[in-house]
Amino acid sequence: MDDSNKSPEQVADDAKQVGEDAVKKAKGVATDVKRVANDAVDTGRTYAKDAVNAAGKKIDAAKSQLDQTAQYLAKAINDEPVKAVLITAALSAVITALLISAIQSDRRY
Repeated sequence: MDDSNKSPEQVADDAKQVGEDAVKKAKGVATDVKRVANDAVDTGRTYAKDAVNAAGKKIDAAKSQLDQTAQYLAKAINDEPVKAVLITAALSAVITALLISAIQSDRRY
């Protein structure tokens, strides 16, 4: 129908209906955006929580490994103290030689 044949009331009613439809559509879009944003936040929280839990488990495993190694070394030192001193001296000599070599190579440049 041609708008020129409509009464002012009909045109106003049509405009009101178009406005109401636009508001309903905007509310629906806003609701969808809010739902998507909440889902993204939830996903981010879950990922962060999982990452923290995984890091905590790795830290606990590393601490456990260090504790076991320390216990093993303490037992080995108690069982054979002379051998432990000789091994420590040899390792110290190797580390000292590496440090001296690194220091000297820095001085060359």
